[in-house]
Amino acid sequence: MALALLLTACGSNGTPDGDDPGGDGNTGGGDPPGGQTPSGPPPPIQLGAPPSLEWREGYSAFNEPFDALDLGRWRPSDGWANSGDFNAGWRADHAVVTDGRLDLLLDTATCSTGGCSGRPYASGEVATQRYYGHGRYEVRMKPVRTPGTMTAFAITTGPAESTRSDAIDLAILGQNTKALRLNYITNGQRHDLGVNLPFDAADDFHTYGIEWTRDAIHWYVDDQRIHSETGHKGALPSVPGRALVNFWPGNPGSTASWMGRFTYPGSPLVVSVEHLRYSPAAPVELLESFETPEQAALWVRTVGPGASLTARQSNQGHQGKSLYLDYTTSATAYAYTARTFSEPQDWTGVRYLNFWFRGYQTGNRFRVELRDNGPSADAAERFESLFQDDFKGWKWVSVPLTAFTRRTDGQPTGAPEDGLTLSGVWGLAFQPLAGNNEAFIDDIELER
Repeated sequence: MALALLLTACGSNGTPDGDDPGGDGNTGGGDPPGGQTPSGPPPPIQLGAPPSLEWREGYSAFNEPFDALDLGRWRPSDGWANSGDFNAGWRADHAVVTDGRLDLLLDTATCSTGGCSGRPYASGEVATQRYYGHGRYEVRMKPVRTPGTMTAFAITTGPAESTRSDAIDLAILGQNTKALRLNYITNGQRHDLGVNLPFDAADDFHTYGIEWTRDAIHWYVDDQRIHSETGHKGALPSVPGRALVNFWPGNPGSTASWMGRFTYPGSPLVVSVEHLRYSPAAPVELLESFETPEQAALWVRTVGPGASLTARQSNQGHQGKSLYLDYTTSATAYAYTARTFSEPQDWTGVRYLNFWFRGYQTGNRFRVELRDNGPSADAAERFESLFQDDFKGWKWVSVPLTAFTRRTDGQPTGAPEDGLTLSGVWGLAFQPLAGNNEAFIDDIELER
């Protein structure tokens, strides 16, 4: 019988077969369910539909067969523990590659000598070094059938990464390996659901997938859709996160009611992962990463009377290096940093300009300026979009190109008036409009 005919979304508490799944979204699990109460009819799920996003190439795409643990891509968690719900300390030597698969171990190795971050067990977790956003994710894995444990796959970010809390995950509880718990978190607001499976996940490897776009999240098992969310329960997450997979035992005092009580069987437990891959939802191009001093030096300052601006490479990037700005300006002054291309670039078809911005919740406004068409960069038509420093930490800014409007001031002599065609982009600029503070910009992307 087709998988779609056997899958059953469970009751309003999101609980399959009486279990009470949970997850805090920061490392694939943690708290019992919660979230906002939906209003109106739920969206159609189209059970059994195949994945809607194609696998595409791109600077951020990857396909990991786990022939080796590539430390340029993966970061094994090591020497620390999560919240009290997690009854194990993460150990890098508990995430090992063997015979073309990643094995996550759970045991008591060195815990008696304090080597498990004060917890009685050691277990394994790996997360990507980079942050990934909208796209198609797929993991092929085999969990463990042991009460009190959880196997989880997630895309997650939060205060530990100096961002707001956003996450999407799927998890299998060891006390009921015939069900999945699904979860998404947006700015700390959780939404959970339980889904029954027509097989026992611990018996064999299966492929679990997530598709994440601006409009929907779809979950898949073996390339067949099992659930969708379109914001009916609350806004969908939007901040890119690390992709991770982990395996851990719950603290019986806080998780036994929904995870079951864990009893160590006397020998290591092993969750195996055969592959994990990601593809962006739309074609993306990395315009600027600021990873070299030469890249940062391409951003040239222009400073008028009554203002000051420093613009240089910084080691404090969200992903590596960044562009650091230290500014003082006002409504009667100006200071900006601009990147000018040696030849105009064709951005036809670009829909979003994306970048990371680190601010200090000052309320100060910033202008992003595009310089389009014209005989030269100096005579190009200027278009602007404004954003605000309204968050302390890293903020993912995604500006629709349709949000740019022609500046009513600051147009150079001879600038055309033919609208934002994107067929001849000469450059872009960032300008603080008032106040004095510092800010950081990282990983500028063009999304088509």
